[in-house]
Amino acid sequence: MQHIEEHKDNHDTLQNSIIAGLRAFYLSEILCDATIETAGKRFLCHRVVLSSLSPYFQVLFTCPMKESKSGEVCLLDIPASVMEIVLRFIYTGEVDINMDNVEELFTVSSRLQIVLLQEFCTRFLKKYIDGENCLWIYRLAHSHNNQSLLDVAMQYISLHLISLVEKEDFFHLELSELTRILSSDQLMVSSELTIYNLACLWWELHSDKNSPLPEKLVKVVRFPLMDPCELTEVKIDIPTSDPARNSTEFYLRQGMFEDRILCMDLSERHAPFSEQEDYHINAYDPLMESWEKLPFIIPLYQPGLLAVGNILYVSGGQDEDNSVSNQLHMYDSVKNEWKDFPPMAKPRYGHGFLHYRDALYAVGGCDGQEAVNSAECFSLVEKCWTEVSSMPSGLRSFTSAQLKGRLLLIGGLTGSVKESSSHQGFLIYDISSDTWNKFPLPVTFSDARAVVFNEKLYVIASYNSRHGNYEPYPPYDEYQAFLLYYEQPNTIPRSFCMDYLGRICYCKIPPILESVSEATVVVWRHRIYIVGGRGSDGFSHQKMYYWNPGDPKWTRSSKDIPFLFDGRFGGVTMQVPKKCFHDLIPGRKSSYNFRIGAYYEEQEEP
Repeated sequence: MQHIEEHKDNHDTLQNSIIAGLRAFYLSEILCDATIETAGKRFLCHRVVLSSLSPYFQVLFTCPMKESKSGEVCLLDIPASVMEIVLRFIYTGEVDINMDNVEELFTVSSRLQIVLLQEFCTRFLKKYIDGENCLWIYRLAHSHNNQSLLDVAMQYISLHLISLVEKEDFFHLELSELTRILSSDQLMVSSELTIYNLACLWWELHSDKNSPLPEKLVKVVRFPLMDPCELTEVKIDIPTSDPARNSTEFYLRQGMFEDRILCMDLSERHAPFSEQEDYHINAYDPLMESWEKLPFIIPLYQPGLLAVGNILYVSGGQDEDNSVSNQLHMYDSVKNEWKDFPPMAKPRYGHGFLHYRDALYAVGGCDGQEAVNSAECFSLVEKCWTEVSSMPSGLRSFTSAQLKGRLLLIGGLTGSVKESSSHQGFLIYDISSDTWNKFPLPVTFSDARAVVFNEKLYVIASYNSRHGNYEPYPPYDEYQAFLLYYEQPNTIPRSFCMDYLGRICYCKIPPILESVSEATVVVWRHRIYIVGGRGSDGFSHQKMYYWNPGDPKWTRSSKDIPFLFDGRFGGVTMQVPKKCFHDLIPGRKSSYNFRIGAYYEEQEEP
């Protein structure tokens, strides 16, 4: 270890010496073999240094061009002050970016193909994007085809489009830029008439009076999303053959969805119970504090639940006859229908089921006899499963989450169903390298839940009776943990926060004073919700709590869960289309034939 550290120190020293030497050569103009001429100044430079960071200069100095012979590069359209900053960055790695120079530095670095400098400019613009500059940043990214910056600018514009109409930059947009914005599915608008009015407003200032709306703007308006009353306000001839009506896909804008907390009873369904109760998923609207039913397929015990936008995926689970399923089901809230996808290679329940980019990951779980270590990945593009690296050991009934391309599995049980033991630690799967790493934890968990919020992992667990001699979060290995709250009598505070590398972070998570297990914990907008579960008496816990990170305590919802459920409770947050669009969606199923049953009367608080 000492030799490795010495080698690293020597390498850093050598690197710093080279940079210092190059800077001295540049400032004293020693051994220069190239000249850059700008609008007001000539800079003496070194070909090898310029070419090392810029493919643009590398081509000039290596191809049979006049610059390769003379070493002179003429860049008269670049201000000398900007070129000076660029050259200082090339020779020293230092740059001072501000709002006064970022546009010119971004443009010049793009032209000269200095990727690292453009990345610095991109990070600066992402950090300081706001309502005053988002349209300008969007135009800059659009003109240079910088997809990363374009995505961030488009995300900001989508959230604040209505207020941006008041900005002068809105009317400076080119037609191609405007059509790209108004074509986005991400726009937070609740009516397509808003898009039509914005297109007309922009066109009025770019055309003669009473000039008809151009075809490019007409095409971005989704007329099938307008109800009859809205269509009466449209002052153009609506296309009779709209592709949206004939397409098998139907796209709503982001603002046309509502977020629901989906809760499903994950306990085994025995035959007498199944005959009495219809099969559905309960969907909770925190804004209205109301519940509704969504159709479900078959009774399952501990399946994997995962929502991506308006799509719900359900994998595996244990059937009513105790057989373990390998099926993958998909529910589309827009079409209000279920479909089956190719099954997993391994049947499993109590497993981790997570999403990253265009893939779903099913990891660990139980095959009916014991915890398994197999993991597999489902491609949403190719619609097929492939195996990935196996876990270090079999694990089931853990809490899991995906954060920055890593799958984190915390706690859980190992061994067989009959002889299981708690896993005192966590696993991290790095998707890019297809590798697993195992880390210890100072405490064990029983039915904790994990959610991702603001790029951190929140592990939410209630106060439980003390078992064993575990101390809450002492420092261990290279991780520094923190005691967040003073211990209550005979309890251990177990909720904590973790980053994507598995390091426990300092974050004040208020204690959950009631003992609740097997609840669902989800993020809804800017809140973390705890729904259902079992109380300390072993019976169903009808209460709901939410917490805005930063608040000193959890808040109890004014209404309790209005139906009975039994045992383990699982859930996700999913988007569902607003009811006003249901009748406008072609091919949407209006209802399902549920089995006989209805919600129970709201239970009185004991």
